Amino acid sequence: MAYAVITREVEAADRYAAALAALGLEAVALPVTCTAPAGDPGELAAAVARGGYAAVVVASARAAAALDAARGTAALPEVWAVGPATARALEAAGIAAVVPPVARDAVTLARTLLAERTLAGRRVLVPRAEGGRNEAIAMLRDAGAAVDAIVAYRTVPAAAEDPALGRGLAALRGDAVAVCAVFAPSQVAALDGLFGIRRISAPFAAIGQTTAAALRAAGAGVVTVADGPTPEGLAKAVSAVYPRRS
Repeated sequence: MAYAVITREVEAADRYAAALAALGLEAVALPVTCTAPAGDPGELAAAVARGGYAAVVVASARAAAALDAARGTAALPEVWAVGPATARALEAAGIAAVVPPVARDAVTLARTLLAERTLAGRRVLVPRAEGGRNEAIAMLRDAGAAVDAIVAYRTVPAAAEDPALGRGLAALRGDAVAVCAVFAPSQVAALDGLFGIRRISAPFAAIGQTTAAALRAAGAGVVTVADGPTPEGLAKAVSAVYPRRS
């Protein structure tokens, strides 16, 4: 059996396992990053309690968890989720969300929200990762929205001794890895620190162009890029490099 190493936690990797199994690959989770609290965890709670927002834009399951922890008994305005996984995290917390059918990332979510709602002169809350991308926030602000982009969590490298890394690192040390799937520039940096991007001879599959650029900058050889941030998009990209052809 050939392996696909996936640089996410087991639960998130499971979403991609079935799609990759159809290619004859066994998914192995390698959670190279983990979530840490925001530097000021009370800032998001204070914003939610203050209220007055026309919408909340949630672009990840981690942001959904942070929003749930921060809301207390406060009522939330309309919540928009970037996709099904984020919507499921919100639903599990008892938070209803609008899920645009065309939203594939924060930028397309913002574009859809602006097409559906008039936000000029209105306030929008965006719980976000520290150091996250700013394109969607800039788009909302350019449309006249007053955006409170509040750091809700930090993504930090996993400790080298974390037992959750054991199977994935062992796979990378062997010769049965057919592809290494990576989902964010922060994961590229963490994987490089833990193992070394240049030491991995297998092709890489990136979830998007930003991650692909980070992989190439770190010295990756073959990089294939998903045409959308979904299991199907990733599997299609992987199929371009696996099975390897002589």
